[in-house]
Amino acid sequence: MTARLAFVREVERMSQTISQQRAIDSIVSLAKAAQLSPYLTGLVQRANDRKTDNRSLSERTLKRWLADYRKQGETGLAPARRQKDLSLPAWSAAFLACYQRPTKPSVESAYAEFALKNPVERPSIHVVRRFLNKLSAEARERGRRTPQELKALQPFKRRSTKNLYPCDVFTADGHKFDAEVLNPRTGKPYRPEITTVLDIATRKAIGISIGEAESTIGVMDALRVAMQQGMFAMFYVDNGSGFANDTVREVVDRLGGSMIHALPYNSQARGLIERSHQTIWVNAAKKLTSYIGADMDKQAGTKVHRVGRKELRQTGRTRLIPTFAEFMEGIDYEIEAYNARPHRGLAKVRDPLTGKFKHMSPNQAWEAALAEGWEPIIAPAELLNDLARPQVIRPTRRGEVTWSGETYFLDALRNFHGEEIRLAYDVRDASRVWVRTLDGDLIGEALVDGNASDYMPKAMIEKAYDKRESGQMKRAVDKLETLTGKRVEMIAPTTAPSAQLSLEQMAEARRFAELSAPQPKAFDLPTDPTARYRLWNQLNARLTRGGTLTPEETQWHARYPQHPDFTAIQQMFAFAEQARA
Repeated sequence: MTARLAFVREVERMSQTISQQRAIDSIVSLAKAAQLSPYLTGLVQRANDRKTDNRSLSERTLKRWLADYRKQGETGLAPARRQKDLSLPAWSAAFLACYQRPTKPSVESAYAEFALKNPVERPSIHVVRRFLNKLSAEARERGRRTPQELKALQPFKRRSTKNLYPCDVFTADGHKFDAEVLNPRTGKPYRPEITTVLDIATRKAIGISIGEAESTIGVMDALRVAMQQGMFAMFYVDNGSGFANDTVREVVDRLGGSMIHALPYNSQARGLIERSHQTIWVNAAKKLTSYIGADMDKQAGTKVHRVGRKELRQTGRTRLIPTFAEFMEGIDYEIEAYNARPHRGLAKVRDPLTGKFKHMSPNQAWEAALAEGWEPIIAPAELLNDLARPQVIRPTRRGEVTWSGETYFLDALRNFHGEEIRLAYDVRDASRVWVRTLDGDLIGEALVDGNASDYMPKAMIEKAYDKRESGQMKRAVDKLETLTGKRVEMIAPTTAPSAQLSLEQMAEARRFAELSAPQPKAFDLPTDPTARYRLWNQLNARLTRGGTLTPEETQWHARYPQHPDFTAIQQMFAFAEQARA
């Protein structure tokens, strides 16, 4: 617009001494001969709103600019942008009905169906493609994606955590581990469910629990571990069965916190905990040969699955699937490594070693809050365990109270006969419960079957057995004396072996003794690399103490340090020790 205005001003200036037509002709001829002033020469291309390289001035163009300027002023010189035709064609609704489906048909497939339904008047497929290109991504994908997936194309709001302190908000979620582990209870492969509790302000992972599925027990365990770092104010979770239940709500309310559930189908709002699953657990699962994620090579995954289960059937163990103890060691390492790693969601600080700025780690963010004067509210372990136990209201009768199919007894309940009391239970220990009044005062511990006793004293039953046996033997002797007419005497059998054996019997006894003698235990080499490394350390410690090794152990102890696994596992343990330090 300013470039065109410059030429209009030039025409008006020249028109003061010559006619307007001669001024326009002069400017056009000078432009074609490239003899305009340097200022006007640089404005020619800007004034001509064209995409071609051949941009010049013409008489008609200058007259149009003059007319627009005199009619609308400077705004009339603004280039008129050609707008896209955003009107919907008459056939658009029929085509989109074939195209916008959850099965995500291609343009060719949708157009073929559309052509069959509209054989007379229909546009070409090229017109259809141009129409789709005019639509926004959200409008084009509506119907092809669910409302939840469509949110990935829509604007969103970022949630800031700069004004939060540690323990202000805890968030938790369960994640099915993407690798198989040997179940400690059954010995069979399974995918453990990991419940993680994250502190929002520092992104620190402060509580975990391992189970077979998302459950109330797993949530309570993870929350109890997290509260050892500090008491929370808000607990932000989803609507899963492990969180949305009366047991968890009752415990959270008793702790003085508030539990808030995310909106259904709105996992984007809980991106912090969802992203931590990718950072911690998915990356940890990919380090194992038993990984079964979607991006695992299908052929390799099938081979690991087949070979691993074959080894389990034949030997009861496999090197392809980690044991639960090895899995827990890896869990501890991954949590420590995550909390010590810089996090992009945290503020930057200057590294004292390099002098460069880098993001704080969750541990550094926690320590920075402590340095600013923040202090966590930490309850004693006994009080914390007591507060974390779920409570129910149950009636009591004659010192007994029933819960979950068991009967518990406490003598102090005699004064509460027929009344209701609060019963607190441990989700992992059913041998006892804690009984309180409705006001919360502790009455005591009630034990399962605490008032049960043997129907008869054990000593009396044993005496009855002896008396019955002696009576039966006496009656048997009387019958024998009656039948034979002779006196019968019962002789107790001796346990000493007879020394009168033949030579053949003695030889057979010696051979049997040799076969029955304990054989020296064969040197059994583990199949798992970590177990082999630990075995080598045990043998090495035995040698250091001055012990002896068998020939097989000596040979393997000397050769194993040359194996690549030895160096790799040694470095891994050294790195883990440094991380713990």
